[in-house]
Amino acid sequence: MLKRAVLPLALSLPLLLGACAPVASLLSSTDGEKGPLQFGPLAVGQTWTVGGVVDSRNVVATVTIPDLVNVQGVFASSSARDEYNGFNDNRAGFAVASYDPDRRSAEFRWVGDAGAASFDRVVYTCKIENLYATPLTGTLNYQRNGQLVATGTCEANLSGRS
Repeated sequence: MLKRAVLPLALSLPLLLGACAPVASLLSSTDGEKGPLQFGPLAVGQTWTVGGVVDSRNVVATVTIPDLVNVQGVFASSSARDEYNGFNDNRAGFAVASYDPDRRSAEFRWVGDAGAASFDRVVYTCKIENLYATPLTGTLNYQRNGQLVATGTCEANLSGRS
């Protein structure tokens, strides 16, 4: 008696499961998609506007994140080589965003304009310790030729996504 009841159920099981296939495929198509690569507040495709006041001047930079690469345990928007070249060549406007998962902090660094007649190297660093506030706020360091000149405040705002 039990065998007679199981046989029709076993034969109808593929038909029942086949009817569910369209629903299952719709659900699985969204589950398999991944968003942009992200570490902390930084994600590939973002553009950040970072600015602040230091040494009685307003400074601002736009930092894009075309990629996030691991540079000695920190996730950065540029490779170590590109970062070295950008800062070493003193390319005004060159900028890097990074996230340190161990310290749970973010940093935005950029080469500032030292003036047409100057060969000085100017670098601004906005260090963000609290990643849960909006906008992100932190400490702005102003360096000239590798020496800390002044400290101020900064904020970083997500200004776009591509």
